[in-house]
Amino acid sequence: MTGRAAPQAAVKRELRAERISVRDALPAERRSFLSAAACRQALDWLVKERVNTVLAYVPFRSELDCRPLIEGAWAQGITVLVPRVIPESGAMSLHRITGWDELAPGTWGILEPPAAENLQPLLIPDAVIVPGLAFDRRGGRLGYGRGYYDRLYAAWASAERPEAKLPVLAGLAFGAQLIPEVPMDSHDAYMDILITEEGLIPCRRRVEPWS
Repeated sequence: MTGRAAPQAAVKRELRAERISVRDALPAERRSFLSAAACRQALDWLVKERVNTVLAYVPFRSELDCRPLIEGAWAQGITVLVPRVIPESGAMSLHRITGWDELAPGTWGILEPPAAENLQPLLIPDAVIVPGLAFDRRGGRLGYGRGYYDRLYAAWASAERPEAKLPVLAGLAFGAQLIPEVPMDSHDAYMDILITEEGLIPCRRRVEPWS
């Protein structure tokens, strides 16, 4: 680890702990209310943009609960994919789901589909709903430090499939998760848009970490 990388990693660790505390401090009833409002904003955006396939996360602990968004997407006929973590490789596989009964606790205790169920190995979605601990208006994102989403984006971008478009990256967050600036490394992917309970925030800058 270089001299610059070491303090950057320490800053991120401290910021993660701080932002988890901020998110955990939101009362459960308030989180539910804000989650529903943010999901309405996100669903309106998916419909307006005519998204056919979306990759969404399954919420864990105090994350913004995107289950109303997933259920709204099903009602609109939008194909919903969710990830399954592959701890051995640090990658994620993508699976189509049509109901909550298709999931079971997996890595980190997060609900996931079984490994062999509805696997979509070649499918690149139109949009990705991305969780995070903090975001900024440039599109900077602070994740959990494991790099799953960054590796997924990089794999899509490096694939020799000229007909495939990269998905729109949408950070879904509580307004309280927005901060002035997220420390970013060269491999970190920037969001194209942020969605909170208050509406949509087009990001001022997207940097392609793989370019």
